Amino acid sequence: MKNTKELFAARLAYLREKRGYTQEKLAEMVGRSTNHISKIETAGANPSFELIVMLSNALNVEIKELFNFDSLEDITYIKSKFKEYLKKPDESHLKILYKIHKDLIN
Repeated sequence: MKNTKELFAARLAYLREKRGYTQEKLAEMVGRSTNHISKIETAGANPSFELIVMLSNALNVEIKELFNFDSLEDITYIKSKFKEYLKKPDESHLKILYKIHKDLIN
């Protein structure tokens, strides 16, 4: 199970993408560097309370929405894990994934 920092990172990325913002756009809106936003979204940095307030304002959500972890395996997290896995796939696992995909669409 992911820790709170990882859950926050995934939730922030999800909300940002849902609004159609790039990391660059969100960084500009909150007066931080793109690198800093990226580090937060990959659980490499902790946002200050001040930044959490600014992020909630920029994303037009209540602060509590940034911590709404009801869906522990949200789509952003799942996509990131698949992208990570596909960078260096094991051939046998790739064949299994393809078979599952094929079965799902038929």
